[in-house]
Amino acid sequence: MDKPTVSPRRFVELMNERLCKHPLYREGMHVYAIPPHSEHPRSLVCVGPRGTEGICATIENIVRGECDVFPDIPQEWHRHPGMESHSQTASRSHR
Repeated sequence: MDKPTVSPRRFVELMNERLCKHPLYREGMHVYAIPPHSEHPRSLVCVGPRGTEGICATIENIVRGECDVFPDIPQEWHRHPGMESHSQTASRSHR
């Protein structure tokens, strides 16, 4: 049986629906495409506390297994502006 094909916008909606149901979900976690509301997004952004990226990547793999995205969104995540990695925070605290 063929998988249904969804738009990038619908794909992001499906990811956010699944994300809210994940056992490790925390308030504020969500996914958006950049540029927002584009029919040809360049990538996805995952917003939330540390560790959110792994949860979003898992959800992405599950949803991609259930449907195809057209036009496709590259499987390349970007960091949310203003969020920094643990290593950036640690290096600044040792200065």
